[in-house]
Amino acid sequence: MKSNWEETKKRSKYHFDTDLIDPRWDCVQQLGHIENTWTTALQDAIEQSYPVTWRTRGQPDRARAGEEYDAEEYDLEKIGMGKDFIVTNINYDVPKVFNNIADKFALEDTMVRVHVQLPGQVWNLHLDKLEKWMPTDPSKVSRFFIQLTDWQPGHFWSYGNYMWSGWKAGNASTFDWINVPHSTANAGHVPRATLQITGVKTKKTDEFLQELSLTL
Repeated sequence: MKSNWEETKKRSKYHFDTDLIDPRWDCVQQLGHIENTWTTALQDAIEQSYPVTWRTRGQPDRARAGEEYDAEEYDLEKIGMGKDFIVTNINYDVPKVFNNIADKFALEDTMVRVHVQLPGQVWNLHLDKLEKWMPTDPSKVSRFFIQLTDWQPGHFWSYGNYMWSGWKAGNASTFDWINVPHSTANAGHVPRATLQITGVKTKKTDEFLQELSLTL
């Protein structure tokens, strides 16, 4: 059985040295701040989210090859988590306010979803596989995050050797998905919610990112 972790490491340029902090990768890329106008919509998104495993996380129309799921589950069982471990809750039927935010990023072939990580849920260390959005030039694929809730003790993201905490609702960020191993966990007492936007960059994407950077 192939290991998803070992296969994705082969195409990563990350150093995988626990004693090294490389500012190119061991970081979160801050993009700016988006005004929080989603208090009511957020509660609806949280209540309508549902638990997912690695195998059930995706949209039906973006299903992966069975061998890929098998490789992911092989890694889970190898480290003792089990293939049915709930990594997070997800909501693809996002409220209009969140779709409006996604539209500002002007991506093509956009996937928008809300991640609601409940206490005790862990998305274990991995490398993203977003090449399918544009196999001919994966560098044009981006994944953006808008934090929908303020950071609370016990919430964290890891980007390589960097542990991120302390964010505020509205914080917009990204990272080098091709190269950087990352993970998230909720060891706290309340849900952590994030809007995730994935797709292919356009000229208008760069224009909006420039505008967004003025809010840093």
